[in-house]
Order: sequence, then structure tokens, then C-alpha cells
Amino acid sequence: MTTDRLETAVRNFQHVNQMVERYTRLCRAYVTLAERFHQLDVDHMTLKGQMVPLLKALKAHQAKLKAVEAEKTELQVTLQQQVQQQVQIQTLLDQQEAQHRQELQQLTQTYESKLQALASHVAELQPLEQLLNTETNHELSVAEEQIELVETTLQEMEQDSSPDLSGEEKSLLAAYQSDPQAFLVAAAPVGSAVETEEPVASLWHYYYDEKVPEGCEA
Repeated sequence: MTTDRLETAVRNFQHVNQMVERYTRLCRAYVTLAERFHQLDVDHMTLKGQMVPLLKALKAHQAKLKAVEAEKTELQVTLQQQVQQQVQIQTLLDQQEAQHRQELQQLTQTYESKLQALASHVAELQPLEQLLNTETNHELSVAEEQIELVETTLQEMEQDSSPDLSGEEKSLLAAYQSDPQAFLVAAAPVGSAVETEEPVASLWHYYYDEKVPEGCEA
């Protein structure tokens, strides 16, 4: 009877011992799992701390990229406007140059026809020089002075096609024609008014509104 109880007690002790060992292994596993979870939590917080500066840097980079793209777009628009302005200025200059040439050609033809007419009248009056009185000689002198004035005017127009421009305006026009690109870079901001060159005023009325001596009209 005592032996049976002893064996039962031994079996119960072994069972309890096994249960203790199982709980011990479970506790150790729980402690290990807790330590690993704590380490993972520390690593996670460390990673989050490292990610925040990276995210800030990425956001700043994106902002800079947007600013650069906006500046690029603005520069492209400005460049297109400058090209359009350059084309408009060049077209205007070409039109003014053609107009000046046409006016100069017309003036030259008019002056040449007048000079030929005056020369023809002078040639017709040469045989009558001895019959001319003082008043007629004076009128012929005035006509000759007008002819010399016309020739001088033609020479001045050949030397300077824009007599109505000031020295500063001529220098500005020469600077643009020599290097349009550099001129536009140093030009006023976009949207400012572009000054255009005034056409050369016709000198016809200046010289022919005066009274031509009687007998010398064409």
C-alpha cells in the first residue's frame, strides 16, 4: 500500500516537474520574444528617426525642382517674346530702310529732272546773255545757288541717310545692327514700349517751296 502511494507520488512529481519545465521554457521563450520585440521597436523608432530627415530633404528637393521648372517655363516664355520682338524690330527696320531708299530714289529722280530742266533752260538762255539786264543776272545767280544747294543736299544724303536722327540714336541703331542678340539681352524688361525710328522727312518742300526765278521754271 505504501509502495503504491510512493509510486503515485513519484509519478505526480514527475508530472509536476514536466509542467514546471514546460512553463519554464514558455517563460524563457516569452522573455526572448519580448526582448526581440523591444529590439524591433527600438529599430523601428531609429528607422523612423532616420526617415524624417530623408523625407524633409525629399520635400525640399521637390520644391526646388518645381521652382526650377517654373523658372524654366518663364525663361522659355521670355525667350519666345524676345524672339518675337526681334523679328518685329527687324521687320520694322527693313520696312523703314525700304521706305528711305524709295524716298531717296524719288528725290534723286526729281532733283535730276529739275537739274536737267534748269540746265536746258540755261543752255537756251546762253545766246542771250549779252541781252540780260542786272535783274536777270541776279535771278540766274539765285538759280545757280539753288542748284549748288541741291547738289550739296544730294551729297549729304548719300553720306548720311538719316539726318533727322541724333548721334545717340544713330549709335543705338548701329549697336543693334552690329549685334542684335547682345542688344536684346541688355534691352528693357518685357512689355516695355519699343521706340521706332521716324522716316526721313522729305526735303522736297524745303528746296522747292522757295520762289524759282521767273524764266527758270521747268
